Amino acid sequence: MSVNRIKLFFFPDPQKKNYVFFTYLALILLAVLLVEFIIAWINLPSSIPIHFNLKGEVDNYGDKSSLWVLLLAPVIIFLGLSAILQSNLIRMSFRHSSRDKVFAEESKLMLYILRAAVVLVFCIIAAITYWQGQQTIS
Repeated sequence: MSVNRIKLFFFPDPQKKNYVFFTYLALILLAVLLVEFIIAWINLPSSIPIHFNLKGEVDNYGDKSSLWVLLLAPVIIFLGLSAILQSNLIRMSFRHSSRDKVFAEESKLMLYILRAAVVLVFCIIAAITYWQGQQTIS
């Protein structure tokens, strides 16, 4: 697979500044998530909080290996949404009128924002899990 194909996979519309911005934001957040994961893996004990109630209190503990979900889930979602953006599904869904082109562009922008938002949510969840895990150590 060539570098251009990989770049095209992540940046299917490189001429649109909004799309590029949200792609870079998602990639940066994925890097932050990876750093959080590495720090947590090194510093956390083998038993960590894995579920919180509505008050923010820990109500279930699990093995440290459950942290892999916090890393793999956003990566899989990011790659899946990237594949949808790369395909012609959106363009094929909105192809009947000139108004449909506007809907297609708005739908694509929504998917770009969704890609970044999902990774952001997982970064926050990972940070809370790491912080709560540190609280149980002290």
